[in-house]
Amino acid sequence: MKSLALTLLMIFGASQVFAHGGQDDRITIEPEIQGPLNAGAIQYPFDIFDESTNKTVGESDLVETHTKKLHFIAYDASLNQFNHVHPTFDGKWTANLNLPVNGNYFLWAQGQLKDGTEFSTFVKAQVQGGQAELPKIPLGDHRTASDNGTVIELASTRIKAGKTVMVNFKISREDGTAPEITPYLGAFAHVIAVSPDGEKLIHVHPMEGNTPNTGMLHATFPTAGDFRIWIQLIDKGALKTIPLSVSVAR
Repeated sequence: MKSLALTLLMIFGASQVFAHGGQDDRITIEPEIQGPLNAGAIQYPFDIFDESTNKTVGESDLVETHTKKLHFIAYDASLNQFNHVHPTFDGKWTANLNLPVNGNYFLWAQGQLKDGTEFSTFVKAQVQGGQAELPKIPLGDHRTASDNGTVIELASTRIKAGKTVMVNFKISREDGTAPEITPYLGAFAHVIAVSPDGEKLIHVHPMEGNTPNTGMLHATFPTAGDFRIWIQLIDKGALKTIPLSVSVAR
C-alpha cells in the first residue's frame, strides 16, 4: 500500500473538503421527527432547506461528491458512536441509521449544490430506549487503534491548537499480512475529525503517497482539547472504521 497524505483544513477547497463550525448560514436540515428518536435501526426522514431560494433541496439540485449526492454523518456527544451513511430521496430525504446507544447526537448533512456551493450543516437529536448513554469525558491521547485486524498508529508528535502539524503514521494488520487498500466512495479513504464539543467537523479525503504502509497527517486543529478522528478505508474488501484521538495543546 502507498502512503497517505492527509490535509485537514478549516476551509472548503478543490479536494472536496467539507468543514464547518456549526449550522450552515444558507442550508439547514428540517427533521420530520421533532421529538426523541427510538434507539436501534432508525429511518430518519428530513428536508434540506435553502434559505437563499426559500425552497427545499432535492436530489436534482445536488451534484455528486465522491460518488454520492449527500453524505450524512451521525455521532453522539461522547464521540464514541459513529455512522456515515448516504440518504435516499423520494420527495424527502431519508437516512438509515444504526444508533443503539442513548444520548444526544449531532446529525450532519454534507453536499454540493449545482451552483457550486458546498454545505455542511447539522441538527441535534436525542436517542432514547437503548443502551445506557456513554459519559462525555476527555478521550485522551490514543494514537493506535484497530478495526477487525486493520491497525493505524500515529506518531507521538506534539500537536498545538492553531498550528499546522505533520504527524507520521503507519498502517498494518494484526495477522502480519500487508494491507490491501482499495478506493472507498471514490477516494483512497475518508477522514472525519471532530472537536471536543462536537460542533466542528472536518471531512477530508486522503491522497496516496509513495512509501508502502506509512503516511503523514498534515493538520491544523483549531482549538485545544481531545479531538476524535475516525478514519474509514477498505482493506482486503472490507470497510474499516478506525477511531483514534489526539490531545491538542493550547
